Amino acid sequence: MDAYDAIHMRSYDDLSIDYASDCILGDDDSSDENNELPYAIDSFESPQDCDLLEMGTSPSDISVDLQVKEVPHYDVVVVGGGIIGSALACQLKTHPVFKDKHVAVIETTAPSEGYEEPDARVFTITPASKRLLETTGAWDLIPPGQYAAFKDMQVWDAMGDGFIRFEAKKADRHNLGHVLEHRVLVQALHERMKQLTTASNDGHVPLKLYCPAKVKHFQRPTVVSGISDIRLEDGHRMKADLVVAADGGNSIIRTLSALGTWGWDYDQQAVVATVKTDSVNETAWQRFYPTGPVALLPMRDGYSSVVWSCSADMAKELTALPPDDFVARLNDAFSAPSTTHPPPEFPGIPVLSDLVKGVHHAASTILSAVALVEPFVAPPKAVATVGNRYSFPLKLKHATKYIKPGLALVGDSAHTIHPLAGQGLNLGLGDVQALSDLLVEGVKCGENLSSPYFLQQYEDERMKTNVTMQLALDGFKRMFGPTPDAVSVARNVGMGTLNAVEPLKNQIMKYAMGL
Repeated sequence: MDAYDAIHMRSYDDLSIDYASDCILGDDDSSDENNELPYAIDSFESPQDCDLLEMGTSPSDISVDLQVKEVPHYDVVVVGGGIIGSALACQLKTHPVFKDKHVAVIETTAPSEGYEEPDARVFTITPASKRLLETTGAWDLIPPGQYAAFKDMQVWDAMGDGFIRFEAKKADRHNLGHVLEHRVLVQALHERMKQLTTASNDGHVPLKLYCPAKVKHFQRPTVVSGISDIRLEDGHRMKADLVVAADGGNSIIRTLSALGTWGWDYDQQAVVATVKTDSVNETAWQRFYPTGPVALLPMRDGYSSVVWSCSADMAKELTALPPDDFVARLNDAFSAPSTTHPPPEFPGIPVLSDLVKGVHHAASTILSAVALVEPFVAPPKAVATVGNRYSFPLKLKHATKYIKPGLALVGDSAHTIHPLAGQGLNLGLGDVQALSDLLVEGVKCGENLSSPYFLQQYEDERMKTNVTMQLALDGFKRMFGPTPDAVSVARNVGMGTLNAVEPLKNQIMKYAMGL
């Protein structure tokens, strides 16, 4: 249910990949800044670890007018200062073990200021993710009232009467999670990074933030104990024991490191929008149609976020509708009666027809009985749209590996998923937690942070978790897609039955919340 950020990625269609040499070659002499590409290099232009800034030529000078700037060497360089990258940097530099370690972040764009109009891109934050953000020190920098908690969640099928309702109070929780705007969270994390860039008197090495900055050259080590070399478009150069790619689904660092991906497009778009509702909304609502789910998530100040997965043609139509027409379509999507089909007939086979009718009647009886125990709750009505509507393509993508010598992938650089369960960002923050925990232990034990044997522990832990979630959500999405009537009946009966089994529902809730 995330309104995921897929708009600001840069295209590099004309990169030439040389997998044999594990590098990508670009034109270093390009004069067009907009077309100048980053590239990996096989050898440095100078054997010295320095940049020649200026050379004086006056023979009368006793000293040589040669200024040499030492190349900074970092323990960890994070490429990408979005939510995942900045969270990792803050998590590391907040930990006492990294007090004397050198960490840098490279980010292309400084965050925008202000909260006047809500951001159409929002995320659902699980309790586990919230704890991580609290540990980084960023959560406390979010202004009061700039996020909303949701206490309940209701999911139902447009092709039947089955539904599931999760309530925080039944799991002894204050809420199931929070909904937070992309811009708000990025601003808080960047504010925290700025705090960490300030030198202190206790020997704490400050965080180094390069922003705005773009990677121009990147050389990954070819040996286990090697060091990476990075050069920026503005001329800065640095070395790193470990480079962390947190630069999104179209990760340049992943591509430059010749790490492949597998996955598929869903032939769907997600339309995201912000609306006002006729009543306070504290529930995350999601209704499944064969064309895709539509979700309504509570936001700050009485707003709600819409995430509507559908075909490309339908997305084009929805984004072009006048505001009032979009509101009407949205309300109809949530309130239209469910479509049910009569049991199929089998002329000439009366026994089979009677059996199917009996199963259909039993299913209807089960759903009616469950509804008496846990009644269906109608969602609020949208009354107006706020701001623009956007759409972006949906796809599943996963890197073949998360690590190489001196390199680790996190977040969308490693994996992207369908947004129907709002787990994309939470999986990325799970990567942050796992990698930061491993690096802290590595520093304590004197490990080489660039070693692939050391980093393999991170890949083993996170790849299993992420692939499991990816495939589970992919199966869930396909289960609610166009299916035979018999599958639709079974799906609705399953939802209704699950809704009546509180212990099982509570376990599902805890897993989804990362508890």
